Amino acid sequence: TKIALDLRRCLRSRFNRNTCTKCLEACQSGALELQGRQVVFDAEKCTSCMQCTAVCPSDAFTGSIDFLPLLHVLAEKETALLSCEKGIGNYNHITMPCIGILAEPILAAMNSVTRGNGFIDVSRCAACVNGHCLKILHENMQTVINRTGEDGKIRLRYLFDKQLDLPSDEKGQRRSFLQLVKRTIADMGREAVSSHLSSQVETKDPHSKNPARNATVLQYALSIMPEERRIEREVLLSYFFSVSVSDQCDSCPTCTGMCPTGALKRKKENDRKHLTFTSANCSGCGLCVDFCRKKALTLKNGFSHKYGETVCREMGEWYSYKLT
Repeated sequence: TKIALDLRRCLRSRFNRNTCTKCLEACQSGALELQGRQVVFDAEKCTSCMQCTAVCPSDAFTGSIDFLPLLHVLAEKETALLSCEKGIGNYNHITMPCIGILAEPILAAMNSVTRGNGFIDVSRCAACVNGHCLKILHENMQTVINRTGEDGKIRLRYLFDKQLDLPSDEKGQRRSFLQLVKRTIADMGREAVSSHLSSQVETKDPHSKNPARNATVLQYALSIMPEERRIEREVLLSYFFSVSVSDQCDSCPTCTGMCPTGALKRKKENDRKHLTFTSANCSGCGLCVDFCRKKALTLKNGFSHKYGETVCREMGEWYSYKLT
């Protein structure tokens, strides 16, 4: 298996009243089960579909590729081909463990930076033990299409050996989303791929405040995507999260201590401590909301614009707004 579980990062381990079951619901191989309150991972049953890594909000599952070099290649090449390790082998292509790793925010980030056309090889998915990931990929891509709307553009397409029996709607057909394409992929320099791709396993310190993987990927995509892609930029911002507080908040340290990504922090200003929030670090796990004794925090989907945020072009310099 290419997957490892670090229980110290699991939301259930961080807060004893957390009821997250996303990984359990995503696993179809029976490799994950709940024993008491703890998630147990059986590596012998795992088929490495990577779905657990795609849905886990706290990055408790490791074994994913480094998406930042992948985005870099998509932004540089006029035509790019992505394939699992069982896919087409006669072309220079970007290899990933399984298409199940492509969560919806990741697909949106890939689409936003792709220079020309990006092809996802699904030619062998139907016959694979992880064939269920093909349906999930299609559902995620369909949601990205819906979020992008008529004014945006979808640059990712499937690459087939033969036509697969997948549902398609009128909008998907207009965008040639399920278009059958020939194996005439433009040259992708092997040296460019090998110099920018990485398949190393992430080794995060479970006790450190690491920004969420999806948030990091989205932030990097925003920093390298063409300026004129306004619709795609709005789509990426919709995958971030915003936090607001009520007057009940007294800036105690409980939520900042519980936050696994460092999105919530207490800062001292004029001899008074206040609470700040950085959207670019948040995973949307909701631990801060659940743990707040005064029920003063509210978590919402989407990046908050009411604070006058302008997306910075440099990574790590996103605006952190004051909550209290």
